[in-house]
Amino acid sequence: MRRFLIFLLGGVLATSLFPVTAAQAATVTVDNADADRFVSSANWGTSTWSAQRYGADYRFAPPNTTASDVAWFKLAVPSAGNYSVEIWYPADAGYNDSTPFVVAAAGGNQTVRVNQRVNGGRWVGIGTFSLAAGDYNVVGVSRWTSGTGYVIADAVRITTASATPTYSLPIPKSTLPRSEYDDPHHDYPAIDLPTPTGTPAYAVRAGTVVRINDTLCGLGINLTGTDGAIYTYCHFSAWSVADGATVTAGQRIGSTGNTGNSTGPHLHFGIRTGSTRRCPQNWLLAVYDGVTPPAASSLPTSGCSY
Repeated sequence: MRRFLIFLLGGVLATSLFPVTAAQAATVTVDNADADRFVSSANWGTSTWSAQRYGADYRFAPPNTTASDVAWFKLAVPSAGNYSVEIWYPADAGYNDSTPFVVAAAGGNQTVRVNQRVNGGRWVGIGTFSLAAGDYNVVGVSRWTSGTGYVIADAVRITTASATPTYSLPIPKSTLPRSEYDDPHHDYPAIDLPTPTGTPAYAVRAGTVVRINDTLCGLGINLTGTDGAIYTYCHFSAWSVADGATVTAGQRIGSTGNTGNSTGPHLHFGIRTGSTRRCPQNWLLAVYDGVTPPAASSLPTSGCSY
């Protein structure tokens, strides 16, 4: 027999549709129309135009490259820990392609840019973050973007992360469709993932990082995984970890960009065992599908470049 937990957090009704256990996961959802839960300036308008909206309406504002003018969602975080953060927004070809979402993480604000022209009308994960306990402004939507079109603020939810993941995609899953993860590389076994500058880059598994800074890779990372394989990231715009740091899967290690020998913003990602380059496509597809990826040493050494 299943039991379900319903509880009130800071005036917000949160429902967790999981069996009640000692390690109960908590979900808190806030809509832009919730009283005292959404705060914005008068520059933010209200719309009911899109059927993809969450609830009765959503908020919109033009981009502004001189002031952030953040619209905040206030959430009651039940306890300190790691939380999966998801956003809901209606998508439209005329909305902003680089909307900054600001997460008030325990270690300082972190910004994730989202293309609001795609993936609308559903929950979109933007990452897992360490949050402090309390009732405060947790997720904001900023107008400070060079992207074009309205920035949209509709709804936000957080869910306690039950455990540290073993594997992670190198970028948020919402950034690219599955079809991008089987593309061949232009030169040797690797893959290039087109991403807007500033997209979070995550450790694909636990390990130790060494920073790269050269004319080919630009700003990058060599992550030596606990499996002994080396996972290489290139063309960052910034690092998020110190040289020599130990990281966990899903931890942010940098921001994608266009540094080094690069003709446009993207993330170059490769896998090596020893000095042997491996095709990462099958590994990435498995993680995308939520299944255990093949061992790095079993990945092919050819057939993924042209």
